[in-house]
Amino acid sequence: MRPSGIPELDALTGIGGWPVGRLSLLAGPRGSGKRTLAQRSVASASREGVVAYIDFPQRLDPEFLNHFDARLDHLLVVRPTSLKDGMASVRVLARAGVDLICIDLPRARSSGLDAELPHLLHRAAEAECTLLLIHDAEADDAIRYYASLILTFQRSAWVFRPDGDLEGLQVDATVVKNRLAPPGLKKRWIVPYPIP
Repeated sequence: MRPSGIPELDALTGIGGWPVGRLSLLAGPRGSGKRTLAQRSVASASREGVVAYIDFPQRLDPEFLNHFDARLDHLLVVRPTSLKDGMASVRVLARAGVDLICIDLPRARSSGLDAELPHLLHRAAEAECTLLLIHDAEADDAIRYYASLILTFQRSAWVFRPDGDLEGLQVDATVVKNRLAPPGLKKRWIVPYPIP
């Protein structure tokens, strides 16, 4: 188990964090908070060791991670041009000893993932590397089969400060699948946005 750095998320997983050597999926529509939560977890893990972010949409802002006290000198950002190149990068990084790898994979880029996942998970298990997958839709059959933990997120409200600035968003999270603890847990909490 690797703590996520987010107490509410650690409680939701039932094991106190992300399963090591396995794949965890954060699913839900755009704007549901899953990407912010994953990036907060990456920031937290960077304070303990080397982490990687496979940035298919090419939208990761290191300054955003910096607001969460990320160790940017422990972060490697990979921006692959194809799914095959991205998955090859994950396998190499896991073998090289990267502790946590977050794969930000929009639905449009996920074609062919089912053929890549068995090799990816074999390498992650051997290397005891924690894999997080951010996906903009419900999990398809291949991801459902291979993921040990599936969390779905929905934004239920925007939260504003008294001065009118955005404070964060209220999310409803559900454990859809959990191979290490009982599934079906639900939790609602406010995901704060960093103050610039």
